[in-house]
Amino acid sequence: MSAHTIRMRPRTRPGRQRGVISTFIAIIVLLITLMAAVALMRSVDTSSSIAGRLGFKQQVTQEAELAYQDAVSGAAAYLGPAGEADKADIGYYATPQAADTRGIPTTLIAKAAGKQLKAPNTADDIRYTIERLCPNAGPALTVAPNACLVPAATINGGSTTGNQGGFGSGAQAAYRLTVRVEGPKNAVSYVQTIMR
Repeated sequence: MSAHTIRMRPRTRPGRQRGVISTFIAIIVLLITLMAAVALMRSVDTSSSIAGRLGFKQQVTQEAELAYQDAVSGAAAYLGPAGEADKADIGYYATPQAADTRGIPTTLIAKAAGKQLKAPNTADDIRYTIERLCPNAGPALTVAPNACLVPAATINGGSTTGNQGGFGSGAQAAYRLTVRVEGPKNAVSYVQTIMR
C-alpha cells in the first residue's frame, strides 16, 4: 500500500476577524458619543449665555429707572424758559439731536455727550440725554415755526385743543429721555421714553 501524505492547510482563526470588526464598531460608537458630548456642551453654553443676557436686560431696566429719577429730580434746570437753550453739561438739548436709524442720539452712542451716573451696586456706566421735542431752540410754541410735540395734545379739526398761541404757565413740550447702560463685557443697552 502506498502512503499518501495529506497536507492540511492551517485554519484561520475567526476570533481575529471579529476583533477587528469589534474595534471598528467601538471607534464609531466613541466618535458618536464624542459628538453628542460636544453638542451638549454647546447647548449648555448657549443656555448660560441666554440666561446671562436676560439678567443683564433686567438689570439695565432697573438702572434706566435711576436715570429717569435723576432726570425728573433735575427737571427745574430744563423745564419752561430754562430749557430754551442747550445745556450739554447736564445732558439736555433744546432740540432733537442727530440720531441713528433706531432714534438713539449718535453723541450718546459715542459717549461724547450725556450726563453720567454710576449704579450703586454695580460698575455699570450709565449715561443719558434729554431732548426737548421742538424743531428749534427758543420759546416752545404749538404753532409754526417752533411747533413742539406737546404731551396729551389732541387733534380736533386740524388744530390742537388748549392754548393756541403758545405755552402758558402750565403747558410744556414733551421730552425724550435716552439712557445708555454699558455693563460687563462691554454689553451695551439703550432705553428710551417720552417724558412730559
